Amino acid sequence: MKGAREYAELFRESKQHGKLRLKVGYHARGKTFQIYVTPTDCAGCLGSDMVEVYGITGGQPGWTEAYGWLHRGQWEMDFSKLVEAAKAEKIVIDAADKARMDTLAEEEEARIKGLLSAY
Repeated sequence: MKGAREYAELFRESKQHGKLRLKVGYHARGKTFQIYVTPTDCAGCLGSDMVEVYGITGGQPGWTEAYGWLHRGQWEMDFSKLVEAAKAEKIVIDAADKARMDTLAEEEEARIKGLLSAY
């Protein structure tokens, strides 16, 4: 939904990053994304140990929800660094995928030409 889709597609899975827990989810109408601050780098923290700092700020949950910062603080800059790193990694992965697809297309074209020329 508004403010969740980009981050959910960028991070794709829930994961702990230092004291930030990124939670990616889905429902019938789209992707969801929440950020929690945890007391330590603990992947096993319980919900009562965490504070949600990014999540639903308005709209009808499950239908028209909008996402944004619920609390302001240092975690915003830390999250911005994670976003920049993820975007840079995505560029590298996308370039490698394109190169692989181009190679496969060239190999397929060569196979077809070889088969047809041998007719």
